[in-house]
Amino acid sequence: MNRSSLPPLNAIRAFEVTARKGRMVDAAQELNVTYGAISKQIRHLEDVMGVRLFEGPRNKLQLTEAGVKLQPQLTAIFDQLEASISSVVDSEEGVLDVACIGTFMMRWLLPRLHRFSAHYPKIEVRLSTTSVTPNLANAACDLAIVVGENNWPSNVDATPLFAELVGPVMTPELDARFSVFETGSLTEREEVPLLHSLTRKSAWQDWSKATDISVPDTDKGTELEHIYFMLEAAMGGLGAAIAPWALVSEDIRAGRLVAPFGFVPNGQVYTVISRDAQRKKNRAFLSWIKSEAMSSPLWSDLGDVKP
Repeated sequence: MNRSSLPPLNAIRAFEVTARKGRMVDAAQELNVTYGAISKQIRHLEDVMGVRLFEGPRNKLQLTEAGVKLQPQLTAIFDQLEASISSVVDSEEGVLDVACIGTFMMRWLLPRLHRFSAHYPKIEVRLSTTSVTPNLANAACDLAIVVGENNWPSNVDATPLFAELVGPVMTPELDARFSVFETGSLTEREEVPLLHSLTRKSAWQDWSKATDISVPDTDKGTELEHIYFMLEAAMGGLGAAIAPWALVSEDIRAGRLVAPFGFVPNGQVYTVISRDAQRKKNRAFLSWIKSEAMSSPLWSDLGDVKP
Protein backbone atom coordinates (compact mmCIF):
# COMPACT_ATOMS: atom_id res chain seq x y z
CA MET A 1 0.00 0.00 0.00
CA ASN A 2 1.46 3.35 -1.07
CA ARG A 3 0.68 6.74 0.48
CA SER A 4 -1.90 7.65 -2.12
CA SER A 5 -4.00 4.64 -1.18
CA LEU A 6 -3.82 5.07 2.60
CA PRO A 7 -7.16 5.27 4.45
CA PRO A 8 -8.41 8.75 5.45
CA LEU A 9 -6.67 10.22 8.46
CA ASN A 10 -10.00 10.73 10.27
CA ALA A 11 -10.75 7.02 10.00
CA ILE A 12 -7.31 6.10 11.33
CA ARG A 13 -7.72 8.58 14.18
CA ALA A 14 -11.17 7.23 15.04
CA PHE A 15 -9.77 3.71 15.33
CA GLU A 16 -6.72 4.75 17.38
CA VAL A 17 -8.74 6.68 19.96
CA THR A 18 -11.40 3.96 20.23
CA ALA A 19 -8.76 1.25 20.64
CA ARG A 20 -6.94 3.32 23.27
CA LYS A 21 -10.09 4.32 25.16
CA GLY A 22 -11.91 1.00 24.78
CA ARG A 23 -15.30 2.51 23.86
CA MET A 24 -16.62 4.39 20.85
CA VAL A 25 -18.57 6.78 23.08
CA ASP A 26 -15.33 7.83 24.81
CA ALA A 27 -13.61 8.25 21.44
CA ALA A 28 -16.50 10.42 20.23
CA GLN A 29 -16.14 12.62 23.30
CA GLU A 30 -12.37 13.05 22.85
CA LEU A 31 -12.70 13.86 19.14
CA ASN A 32 -15.81 15.99 19.66
CA VAL A 33 -17.90 14.07 17.12
CA THR A 34 -20.94 11.81 17.34
CA TYR A 35 -20.92 8.14 18.22
CA GLY A 36 -22.31 7.42 14.75
CA ALA A 37 -19.45 9.26 13.09
CA ILE A 38 -16.89 7.16 14.97
CA SER A 39 -18.69 3.93 14.04
CA LYS A 40 -18.89 4.94 10.39
CA GLN A 41 -15.20 5.89 10.22
CA ILE A 42 -14.10 2.58 11.73
CA ARG A 43 -16.29 0.57 9.35
CA HIS A 44 -14.80 2.53 6.46
CA LEU A 45 -11.28 1.82 7.70
CA GLU A 46 -12.03 -1.90 7.96
CA ASP A 47 -13.46 -1.88 4.42
CA VAL A 48 -10.40 -0.11 2.98
CA MET A 49 -7.97 -2.41 4.81
CA GLY A 50 -10.03 -5.54 4.20
CA VAL A 51 -9.61 -6.71 7.79
CA ARG A 52 -11.71 -6.62 10.96
CA LEU A 53 -10.28 -4.47 13.75
CA PHE A 54 -13.01 -4.94 16.38
CA GLU A 55 -15.26 -7.82 17.29
CA GLY A 56 -18.04 -8.44 19.79
CA PRO A 57 -21.14 -6.41 20.70
CA ARG A 58 -21.01 -2.59 20.49
CA ASN A 59 -21.18 -2.23 24.28
CA LYS A 60 -18.24 -4.61 24.76
CA LEU A 61 -15.89 -4.20 21.84
CA GLN A 62 -12.72 -6.28 21.70
CA LEU A 63 -9.75 -5.72 19.44
CA THR A 64 -9.05 -8.44 16.92
CA GLU A 65 -5.52 -9.73 16.44
CA ALA A 66 -5.04 -7.17 13.68
CA GLY A 67 -6.37 -4.39 15.91
CA VAL A 68 -4.05 -5.36 18.76
CA LYS A 69 -1.09 -5.18 16.38
CA LEU A 70 -2.11 -1.88 14.79
CA GLN A 71 -3.13 0.23 17.83
CA PRO A 72 0.25 0.76 19.61
CA GLN A 73 1.94 1.60 16.30
CA LEU A 74 -0.67 4.22 15.48
CA THR A 75 -0.53 5.69 18.98
CA ALA A 76 3.24 6.09 18.67
CA ILE A 77 2.79 7.75 15.26
CA PHE A 78 0.20 10.23 16.58
CA ASP A 79 2.42 11.00 19.61
CA GLN A 80 5.31 11.73 17.26
CA LEU A 81 3.07 13.83 15.03
CA GLU A 82 1.94 15.87 18.03
CA ALA A 83 5.54 16.36 19.16
CA SER A 84 6.66 17.37 15.65
CA ILE A 85 3.94 19.99 15.30
CA SER A 86 4.55 21.30 18.81
CA SER A 87 8.24 21.67 18.02
CA VAL A 88 7.52 24.32 15.38
CA VAL A 89 4.43 25.96 16.88
CA ASP A 90 5.60 28.08 19.80
CA SER A 91 2.63 29.12 21.94
CA GLU A 92 1.97 30.03 25.56
CA GLU A 93 -0.98 27.66 25.70
CA GLY A 94 -1.75 23.96 25.39
CA VAL A 95 -0.29 20.95 27.19
CA LEU A 96 3.03 21.09 29.03
CA ASP A 97 4.33 17.66 30.02
CA VAL A 98 6.38 17.75 33.23
CA ALA A 99 8.10 14.68 34.68
CA CYS A 100 9.02 14.87 38.35
CA ILE A 101 10.35 12.84 41.25
CA GLY A 102 7.23 11.39 42.87
CA THR A 103 7.73 12.56 46.45
CA PHE A 104 8.88 16.03 45.38
CA MET A 105 5.78 16.27 43.22
CA MET A 106 3.43 15.35 46.06
CA ARG A 107 5.08 17.33 48.85
CA TRP A 108 6.45 20.39 47.07
CA LEU A 109 5.14 20.88 43.54
CA LEU A 110 1.44 19.99 43.81
CA PRO A 111 0.69 22.28 46.79
CA ARG A 112 2.05 25.20 44.75
CA LEU A 113 0.89 24.34 41.23
CA HIS A 114 -2.46 26.12 41.58
CA ARG A 115 -0.57 29.42 41.47
CA PHE A 116 0.90 28.55 38.08
CA SER A 117 -2.53 27.54 36.76
CA ALA A 118 -4.03 30.81 37.98
CA HIS A 119 -1.31 32.82 36.23
CA TYR A 120 -1.24 30.74 33.04
CA PRO A 121 -4.79 29.36 32.65
CA LYS A 122 -4.19 28.38 29.00
CA ILE A 123 -1.31 26.04 29.85
CA GLU A 124 -2.37 22.59 31.02
CA VAL A 125 0.40 20.98 33.07
CA ARG A 126 0.36 17.22 32.61
CA LEU A 127 2.42 15.53 35.33
CA SER A 128 4.17 12.17 35.33
CA THR A 129 6.58 10.62 37.80
CA THR A 130 10.17 9.62 37.13
CA SER A 131 12.84 8.03 39.30
CA VAL A 132 15.69 8.55 36.82
CA THR A 133 16.92 11.41 34.69
CA PRO A 134 15.00 11.02 31.41
CA ASN A 135 16.67 11.16 28.04
CA LEU A 136 14.98 14.28 26.72
CA ALA A 137 15.91 13.43 23.14
CA ASN A 138 13.14 10.83 23.06
CA ALA A 139 11.24 11.38 26.31
CA ALA A 140 7.53 12.17 26.34
CA CYS A 141 8.04 15.22 28.58
CA ASP A 142 8.94 18.83 27.88
CA LEU A 143 10.55 19.39 31.28
CA ALA A 144 11.80 17.15 34.07
CA ILE A 145 12.43 18.01 37.72
CA VAL A 146 15.28 15.85 38.95
CA VAL A 147 17.88 15.79 41.72
CA GLY A 148 21.57 15.14 41.17
CA GLU A 149 25.08 16.54 41.30
CA ASN A 150 24.66 19.03 38.45
CA ASN A 151 26.47 16.85 35.89
CA TRP A 152 23.65 17.09 33.38
CA PRO A 153 24.00 16.15 29.69
CA SER A 154 25.33 18.96 27.50
CA ASN A 155 22.36 18.76 25.14
CA VAL A 156 19.80 19.92 27.72
CA ASP A 157 19.04 23.24 29.40
CA ALA A 158 19.46 22.96 33.17
CA THR A 159 17.85 25.37 35.64
CA PRO A 160 18.95 24.82 39.27
CA LEU A 161 16.25 25.38 41.89
CA PHE A 162 18.01 24.83 45.22
CA ALA A 163 20.54 22.59 46.91
CA GLU A 164 19.20 19.60 48.77
CA LEU A 165 19.62 19.74 52.55
CA VAL A 166 19.05 16.60 54.60
CA GLY A 167 18.74 15.73 58.27
CA PRO A 168 17.00 13.39 60.72
CA VAL A 169 13.33 14.13 61.39
CA MET A 170 10.91 12.57 63.84
CA THR A 171 7.71 13.39 65.69
CA PRO A 172 7.92 15.58 68.82
CA GLU A 173 6.65 12.60 70.82
CA LEU A 174 9.48 10.37 69.61
CA ASP A 175 12.01 13.11 70.30
CA ALA A 176 10.69 13.48 73.86
CA ARG A 177 10.71 9.73 74.42
CA PHE A 178 14.39 9.39 73.47
CA SER A 179 15.53 12.88 74.67
CA VAL A 180 17.18 13.50 71.31
CA PHE A 181 16.91 17.31 71.28
CA GLU A 182 17.93 17.50 74.93
CA THR A 183 21.00 15.27 74.71
CA GLY A 184 22.01 15.76 71.08
CA SER A 185 22.30 12.00 70.74
CA LEU A 186 20.36 9.22 69.08
CA THR A 187 21.44 6.69 71.70
CA GLU A 188 21.31 8.42 75.09
CA ARG A 189 18.79 6.01 76.65
CA GLU A 190 18.26 3.49 73.88
CA GLU A 191 18.68 3.57 70.16
CA VAL A 192 16.09 5.56 68.27
CA PRO A 193 14.45 3.28 65.67
CA LEU A 194 15.70 4.18 62.21
CA LEU A 195 13.69 4.33 59.00
CA HIS A 196 15.22 3.70 55.59
CA SER A 197 14.13 4.17 51.99
CA LEU A 198 15.21 1.61 49.41
CA THR A 199 15.80 4.48 47.00
CA ARG A 200 18.40 6.00 49.35
CA LYS A 201 19.82 3.07 51.28
CA SER A 202 22.97 4.87 52.49
CA ALA A 203 21.22 8.03 53.74
CA TRP A 204 21.97 7.48 57.43
CA GLN A 205 25.56 6.47 56.78
CA ASP A 206 26.15 9.46 54.48
CA TRP A 207 24.63 11.88 57.00
CA SER A 208 26.72 10.41 59.83
CA LYS A 209 29.92 10.89 57.82
CA ALA A 210 28.97 14.44 56.82
CA THR A 211 28.21 15.54 60.41
CA ASP A 212 30.55 13.33 62.47
CA ILE A 213 27.53 12.35 64.58
CA SER A 214 27.62 8.71 65.56
CA VAL A 215 24.78 6.54 64.30
CA PRO A 216 25.31 2.94 65.44
CA ASP A 217 24.07 0.16 63.20
CA THR A 218 23.05 2.37 60.28
CA ASP A 219 21.91 -0.73 58.41
CA LYS A 220 19.35 -1.65 61.08
CA GLY A 221 15.78 -0.47 61.22
CA THR A 222 12.70 -0.54 59.02
CA GLU A 223 13.10 -0.43 55.25
CA LEU A 224 10.36 1.07 53.10
CA GLU A 225 10.12 0.90 49.35
CA HIS A 226 9.94 4.61 48.66
CA ILE A 227 10.91 7.84 50.41
CA TYR A 228 7.24 8.90 50.48
CA PHE A 229 6.34 5.82 52.56
CA MET A 230 9.34 6.46 54.81
CA LEU A 231 8.18 10.01 55.50
CA GLU A 232 4.65 8.79 56.22
CA ALA A 233 6.12 6.28 58.67
CA ALA A 234 8.09 9.08 60.35
CA MET A 235 4.91 11.17 60.58
CA GLY A 236 3.26 8.18 62.25
CA GLY A 237 5.95 8.06 64.93
CA LEU A 238 7.51 4.76 63.79
CA GLY A 239 11.04 6.10 63.81
CA ALA A 240 13.49 8.75 62.62
CA ALA A 241 14.20 9.30 58.93
CA ILE A 242 16.82 11.20 56.95
CA ALA A 243 14.65 13.62 55.01
CA PRO A 244 15.27 16.43 52.51
CA TRP A 245 14.32 19.81 53.95
CA ALA A 246 12.22 20.71 50.91
CA LEU A 247 9.94 17.72 51.53
CA VAL A 248 9.33 18.29 55.25
CA SER A 249 9.61 22.07 55.70
CA GLU A 250 5.87 22.57 56.11
CA ASP A 251 5.61 19.67 58.59
CA ILE A 252 8.38 21.19 60.70
CA ARG A 253 6.89 24.66 60.55
CA ALA A 254 3.56 23.18 61.69
CA GLY A 255 5.17 21.20 64.52
CA ARG A 256 4.26 17.78 63.12
CA LEU A 257 7.95 16.90 62.85
CA VAL A 258 11.12 18.13 64.53
CA ALA A 259 14.71 18.15 63.26
CA PRO A 260 16.99 17.89 66.32
CA PHE A 261 20.22 18.20 64.31
CA GLY A 262 19.09 20.60 61.61
CA PHE A 263 19.95 20.04 57.95
CA VAL A 264 23.17 19.86 55.96
CA PRO A 265 23.84 19.89 52.19
CA ASN A 266 24.45 16.51 50.61
CA GLY A 267 25.85 17.72 47.29
CA GLN A 268 22.61 17.15 45.37
CA VAL A 269 20.70 19.91 43.58
CA TYR A 270 17.03 20.02 42.56
CA THR A 271 17.12 21.01 38.90
CA VAL A 272 14.69 21.46 36.02
CA ILE A 273 16.03 20.13 32.72
CA SER A 274 14.40 20.77 29.37
CA ARG A 275 14.94 20.31 25.66
CA ASP A 276 14.42 23.99 24.90
CA ALA A 277 14.16 26.46 27.75
CA GLN A 278 13.29 29.29 25.34
CA ARG A 279 9.98 27.87 24.17
CA LYS A 280 7.15 30.01 25.53
CA LYS A 281 5.47 27.33 27.67
CA ASN A 282 8.81 26.11 29.00
CA ARG A 283 9.94 29.66 29.73
CA ALA A 284 6.70 30.43 31.58
CA PHE A 285 7.01 27.34 33.77
CA LEU A 286 10.71 27.90 34.46
CA SER A 287 10.13 31.51 35.45
CA TRP A 288 7.33 30.50 37.80
CA ILE A 289 9.12 27.58 39.45
CA LYS A 290 12.32 29.59 39.96
CA SER A 291 10.24 32.22 41.75
CA GLU A 292 8.62 29.53 43.92
CA ALA A 293 12.02 28.06 44.75
CA MET A 294 13.39 31.46 45.75
CA SER A 295 10.41 32.11 48.04
CA SER A 296 10.46 28.65 49.66
CA PRO A 297 11.29 28.70 53.38
CA LEU A 298 14.90 28.09 54.33
CA TRP A 299 15.95 26.05 57.34
CA SER A 300 17.76 29.14 58.63
CA ASP A 301 14.45 31.04 58.59
CA LEU A 302 13.22 28.94 61.50
CA GLY A 303 16.26 29.48 63.67
CA ASP A 304 16.82 27.13 66.60
CA VAL A 305 13.40 25.53 66.58
CA LYS A 306 12.67 23.21 69.48
CA PRO A 307 9.56 21.17 70.18
